[in-house]
Amino acid sequence: MDISRFGEFAILAQSRTFLDAAELLFMSQSTLSKHIMAMEHELGCKLIDRSKRHVTLTAQGEALLPYAQKIATLQHRYLAAIQIGADEPLEHLTVGSIPIMTPYGITDAVIDFQQANPSYSVELIEGEGDTLKRMLLHEDIDLAFIRDSGAIEPEFKKIPFTTDRLVAVLSLDHPLAERDTVEIDDLIDENFLMLPQGSFVSELVLSLCRKAGFGPRVTFTGKRAENIISLVARGAGVSFLMRKPAESLASGKVALVPLEPATTSEVRLYLKRNAAHSQAVVSFIGFLPYRQLLQGDRASSTAARPS
Repeated sequence: MDISRFGEFAILAQSRTFLDAAELLFMSQSTLSKHIMAMEHELGCKLIDRSKRHVTLTAQGEALLPYAQKIATLQHRYLAAIQIGADEPLEHLTVGSIPIMTPYGITDAVIDFQQANPSYSVELIEGEGDTLKRMLLHEDIDLAFIRDSGAIEPEFKKIPFTTDRLVAVLSLDHPLAERDTVEIDDLIDENFLMLPQGSFVSELVLSLCRKAGFGPRVTFTGKRAENIISLVARGAGVSFLMRKPAESLASGKVALVPLEPATTSEVRLYLKRNAAHSQAVVSFIGFLPYRQLLQGDRASSTAARPS
């Protein structure tokens, strides 16, 4: 059996859908399905239950999963060790990213890849989404982490990386601060403190207001989320941010209440479709889905180590 199948099985178990797992593994759903069926045939048992909307593991699949994860991490490590031992010049990889890198785990992903693959030279470039897309098309960068607007963009291949959710930012003494969720029209009479017009979050909020049938009373517009949070904390109004960057700045000064219905956004890894991708690009794409497996393996090793 091709031992790469164990890694594919582990990613499928983690992703819980063939679509998400196939995108992470940079292959078609039909190819992934054939690989899993080949595993099942060779092992003589069913590993997954295909009768449900989300992939669930059978008892045999659950039994196999921890071993599949270990095999996948070992495979990644021995391939990295072989690269380190090769006396070849460094191959360069240029990664673009939207400015909000740390809250989305982008800096950690790039650093983890560099540490696991020292035979590659990695350059990280910050830019706005539209700028990064132009750089990809001109092949000034190899790949980029960009917030997906949902637009149809056939010129790019998009691989899921992380999901975020829009939250209302309220002062701690706001009447709705203890709510589990709020709706946009709950805040119709509030002063809105907004990110600049044209920004992803601003356009999202204005669209929600239009659907609710009102125009917000905007009393502040600014680029820096930390300034907005400070103003909200002092009772100057309410605001809206994506949860992950807001959590990194809030520090208990404000309440972050999810909007209902849930309004989410995806940060994806963008590549130019039909471009000739280097081995460094292929390695980076292959590394991302195994990164959590590697982190989990390190955590288990640390926990097992005697003090």
